[in-house]
Amino acid sequence: MTDRRRSDDYKQVSGYIPIDLAREFKSICAREGVSQSDALEEMTREWLAKRTGVHSVKTEPARPKTIAEVVQVNMTKLKGCGVKNLRAIAKAEVLPTPGDFAIITSALGIPEEERKIIWQETFKISVFSDLRSVNICKESESIKDEHEYSSDIEPTGLEL
Repeated sequence: MTDRRRSDDYKQVSGYIPIDLAREFKSICAREGVSQSDALEEMTREWLAKRTGVHSVKTEPARPKTIAEVVQVNMTKLKGCGVKNLRAIAKAEVLPTPGDFAIITSALGIPEEERKIIWQETFKISVFSDLRSVNICKESESIKDEHEYSSDIEPTGLEL
């Protein structure tokens, strides 16, 4: 997921609304775990469609594909889940342990099949020939991170 402030694909829009409306908006966004930017984008698309009669091609944000994207989108919901390095995971600076991955996906109620897809999208998994350890690598344009986990450490609820 892109940092919208630094992305050339996004532009900041601002305005002034009554304080009670702003408080209610922020409260509902926090309660539902929706970023204010996502809510404003959704409302703007609906407002434009109503006035122009044209529905935007992109009506809902793309579904997060990697662990970093999942954490970034759901940071508010995850703050109290017990994973200490959420910000670093969200920035893809570190990779979560299999246990942290299980905590994150459980806290968000992500179904098992989707967990597997997210895990596979985030990591390249290669099993050593002796099958006693798994080497997990994540490569991106600027990050190459490798971790080796012994066979007794496995992502909870995931079959690799």
